[in-house]
Amino acid sequence: MSKPISTRANRPRIIIDTTDERKCAISEAAALQGTSITEWFDEQLDIAKPDLTFTDLGGVEQPRGPEDLLDAQEVYKSIVEQDWSFTSDDTRYLTHDIHPYPAKFIPQIPAHLIARLSLPGDVVFDPFGGSATTAVEAVRLGRRAISNDANPLSALIGRVKTGYMSADVRTDLEQLCSRIESYMINDGTNNNTCAESLIEKFSEFVPDIPNIDKWFEKQVIGELALVRYLISQVTEGLAQDAALVALSRIVIRVSNQDSETRYVSVPKEVACKLTLKAYLDALKIVIKRLEVAATALQFSSAKFIAGDSRSDISTQIAENSVELIVSSPPYPNATDYHLYHRFRLFWLGFDPRMLGKIEIGSHLRHQRNNSGFEEYENDMFDTIKGCYHILSPGRYAVFVVGDAVFKGEEYSTSDAICRVGKLAGFEVIGVVERPVHKTKRSFAKPGRRARSEHLVVLQKPNNEISVTLSPPNYKMWPYEQSLRALEINCLSGVQTDQSITSSNAVTVKQPDLWRLKQLAFSRSYQFSLLDKNAQPTWQCVLENTVNSSKKRKDPKYVTHGIHPYKGKFYPQLAKSLINLAEAPIGGKLLDPYSGSGTTLLEGMLNGYRGFGCDFNPLAVKIARAKTSILTLPRDVTDLSIRVFLERLSAKNIKFRNELEQFDTSLYDELFNWFPEKVLYKLNWILSQIRLFGNETMVDFFEVILSSLIREVSHQDPQDLRIRKRKQFLDDAPVFERYAELLDIQYQRLKDYWAIAGLQPGAQYAPHVENGSSSSSETYAKLGLVGESIDCVVTSPPYATALPYIDTDRLSLLAIMGIPTSERNQLQKDLTGSREINKKTRDETESSIHDQGAIDVLPDSVVNSIRGIYDANNKVDVGFRRKNMPALLWRYFLDMKCNLQQVQRVSKVGAKLFYVVGDSKTKAGDSWTAIETCRHIAEIGQFVGLEYTDSIDIDVTTENLNHLKNAITKNQILVFTKL
Repeated sequence: MSKPISTRANRPRIIIDTTDERKCAISEAAALQGTSITEWFDEQLDIAKPDLTFTDLGGVEQPRGPEDLLDAQEVYKSIVEQDWSFTSDDTRYLTHDIHPYPAKFIPQIPAHLIARLSLPGDVVFDPFGGSATTAVEAVRLGRRAISNDANPLSALIGRVKTGYMSADVRTDLEQLCSRIESYMINDGTNNNTCAESLIEKFSEFVPDIPNIDKWFEKQVIGELALVRYLISQVTEGLAQDAALVALSRIVIRVSNQDSETRYVSVPKEVACKLTLKAYLDALKIVIKRLEVAATALQFSSAKFIAGDSRSDISTQIAENSVELIVSSPPYPNATDYHLYHRFRLFWLGFDPRMLGKIEIGSHLRHQRNNSGFEEYENDMFDTIKGCYHILSPGRYAVFVVGDAVFKGEEYSTSDAICRVGKLAGFEVIGVVERPVHKTKRSFAKPGRRARSEHLVVLQKPNNEISVTLSPPNYKMWPYEQSLRALEINCLSGVQTDQSITSSNAVTVKQPDLWRLKQLAFSRSYQFSLLDKNAQPTWQCVLENTVNSSKKRKDPKYVTHGIHPYKGKFYPQLAKSLINLAEAPIGGKLLDPYSGSGTTLLEGMLNGYRGFGCDFNPLAVKIARAKTSILTLPRDVTDLSIRVFLERLSAKNIKFRNELEQFDTSLYDELFNWFPEKVLYKLNWILSQIRLFGNETMVDFFEVILSSLIREVSHQDPQDLRIRKRKQFLDDAPVFERYAELLDIQYQRLKDYWAIAGLQPGAQYAPHVENGSSSSSETYAKLGLVGESIDCVVTSPPYATALPYIDTDRLSLLAIMGIPTSERNQLQKDLTGSREINKKTRDETESSIHDQGAIDVLPDSVVNSIRGIYDANNKVDVGFRRKNMPALLWRYFLDMKCNLQQVQRVSKVGAKLFYVVGDSKTKAGDSWTAIETCRHIAEIGQFVGLEYTDSIDIDVTTENLNHLKNAITKNQILVFTKL
């Protein structure tokens, strides 16, 4: 059963002792907003301390993936078992009460339906959007919303109710407030607010309302026209929409209309500037509502259509592109929305008479046409036919309806919806009765009479449909074409040609249809070649190529490019391998060599629970920074970066020649590697960063600073190892470069914030730990127990290939304060390290030649290492080559321990992807291959994994000075836990 979202009836009474003068002021403020004193106080309390317990969805059984929505009877059973009364629940939270609207249904209904019948990132459609209740709940729950309504006011309200209060929007609205307040100053010199002057000056903003003088006093007309003018001059976009909603809120209050629901003119005396005061109060309420809702709606993705649901749905929305429909159609022969909003529509620039001609269920329209229930049923058939066209196969449509009365005869609206639903092609899953408490009924007489509503649950048959998949705009490597074919096979279940180079059509149904949006090496998918509305894949959206002809792959989207990291694999490859793993959405993904967090960020962006570890402390810091920053409230992050950039852009930054951010024990090494002026600048930036009280934010700013450390040091930028420049730096533009790099990441974050609401699947922040991937203690810190991981995607260090700790030495020193002794030990203990002392080497060589060596590692690995040892012993070689056999033994032993741990924590059937590469070494007088790919495959089998496949990767090399040990061959090794 559902838990109450919020109960006002049980709140304690508040008694306020105030003066008669203040009581009158409160009454006036409430009256200007069209509320009682109690309702006015409730609104102020909601804004001052919003009740956010609305997030509790009680006992709703939410689907983990698309497969959980296949069994229609199980779905219907869960809907029947839900308590749909919500008698005492709060319906005012967030922006739901931002504007009056007749006969709207309570938000708890769409909230529970959306949570049960869709997944994060799904498109939720409401053909009768009304006050955008469904849309708000959809975006609040991480879905995308599309809302249609014949009433243009619905689209305006919807855009505001689902809008995000950015800094620019707030600035526009504050500017508007200041302009309104300037007209309200009573200093004896302001004669600009008399009625005649205002009407003459702003005549173009006075609507053509029949008998306008009957319905509005001249002073009101003038001040409303002034407000319209100021809105047009000061605001744009969402700010303008919000300003217009505030205007719409007060139109009836300041008119001569007797009340919201009584269309009788009652002349009133309206004081000068009273309309301005009412507007200013309404605008401040709208601003506060948006501020309260900002975090909940920060990734809102909503589209609003002002159209006729009978004819416009299939032309405005792509076929099969919607995953859920939730709507409360108008009561037949009951409410006249065009009449209720008549004067609002005029003042907003619309014509309510046009709405009256097409409004479905309108009492006046039925009177004018002398029509009955049959007309309503025909209108609903046309609407539901359009809904069928745009709904994805296997997905649901729920209509919340009430019965109708025509000429004293009662008609079952739910029966009619079932009839027209079947005619349109839907399957009727069932009808659920919902009791309506008398306090929740409509103001209209038919609505007041109804004691119950019905939820009609329809499903579009899960028939197979043909889908055409388009490749990326960029030219793919041959192995990427192979991965693309394998992806399509895994996600759609359809065998495809591995030499795909152009569009490819597959025939699929749910749940495979839903999974197509996860493809990494496909740009879009469409259901008909005649349909120009191709749906972009999530990867296409992430790379910002939806409306772009970019021909290059972007490996730095979101925060992937926050910090350079040698040897990392690019995100598209990581995502493709996650797809090939066929792990369930929400499943656990492990990267035991997480490096800079590429796999973990991809898992986070695609609905998986990520776990990772790395021996390099800087790598862990980068991985945490690039993922955790996405979990912070957008407004806080945005403000923090903007303010920091403003400080960095100051012409003369005042900083002292101090180094208090660095431990004194590090001074000698710091001055050895950095110019003195640079150190003072780094110190100032670190001092500013560490003023932030949030660890994630500090990590984010420090990692960006780390990304330029080598650039502003004496380090030779072309060399991975620590070698100094031929010409030392005297100074460097630290502030300018840091601001530049921070701004790049800021723009990337803003790009991500704009599309975050489109993510398929929920988002989970990964768990990252600093530790050895071969140690059970590290997995214990990660909270991983036996058989808990659904898939593994990793790229371990290659044998003696990259000196990771050495490469990051200056960042470890200057940013993390790790001294030489600790860094040296990290370098020695790192998997694939080139560092080893003579004692350890001698002990390791004994193990290599021990008779039991083949019990420790596969005999082919042992023989390969022995061969290198024997060849080097025949000639005079340097210490690096002498160390090689011991280093390789230690490396492959580490890989064995890692594979054992990974095998232990993986579920039976889990797939493990290891991206590895061969390299070479000189043994004796000739070069010999270090067959890392083959040996790790053998070690995997040695520890009990099934080696199922390998995929060759095209090799690229970087412009570096140490290529003699470069990788000669890359492979993706595929294991399965037996």
